[in-house]
Amino acid sequence: MRNFVGFSLAVAFLAGCSHTLNFRASHFASPIVKEERWSGHVAIVGSGVTKVRIVDNIDSNPPLKNGVSLNNSIGFEDLFGVNYLGFDAGLTVFEGTEIYLDNLLIGARYQFLNHGASAQSWVASIQGAVGGKGSGTSNNNNNVTVAEAKSDVSTSQAGISLGYKLERIVPYLSYIYESHRVSTKVTNSHGEFGPYKDNGVHQYVSLGLQSHGRGLRYGIEYSYIFLDWENSDRANQEVVATKLGFAW
Repeated sequence: MRNFVGFSLAVAFLAGCSHTLNFRASHFASPIVKEERWSGHVAIVGSGVTKVRIVDNIDSNPPLKNGVSLNNSIGFEDLFGVNYLGFDAGLTVFEGTEIYLDNLLIGARYQFLNHGASAQSWVASIQGAVGGKGSGTSNNNNNVTVAEAKSDVSTSQAGISLGYKLERIVPYLSYIYESHRVSTKVTNSHGEFGPYKDNGVHQYVSLGLQSHGRGLRYGIEYSYIFLDWENSDRANQEVVATKLGFAW
């Protein structure tokens, strides 16, 4: 699964003979919407990932699936975004309202508190997004067996963010609720199996700091994530992410 989640999701890949999906683990929910219509920003995000193993062994007959495994063998680079880059963008379309992209999620953000206010003001926004990515694929071709797993993922997202607007930056606290639905098919030398259905919820509580003026756009965010998937033990995760881009 490449660059998603997302909602967003990142790259689905093979670890041994398993099938694992990577979900972006930070979302930079801003409490501010830019004031001028058609103003906005684009940015690259270095984020950690949440690893969700969907199938344990795609070669066996039938494929081995013992529920869902969360963040097996996660490393430093997964927590601090060393090996993952995502994409963010936002565009103000009406007063207080912007359309935003979070990798392959598309949504709307509305600043309901003090839109257009000067510095030294409390600000707050709500947001919601949906998205999906098909054919997240894992392959195994070891000259003995050939196996492939494909996942279709759909994500919905809702959140709220509260911050304090300073002259050039805004510190904030945000909460995001994400629901993921996954359908996976496995094809190997024994036939075709599935679709396997999996559902999970990721809840993010984040502390961040972002710029909000024109020119260089930057930010840093710490997130504590509550992970809850069907047929899996609940888990928690901590992630630090950075953001760098341009605003107009």
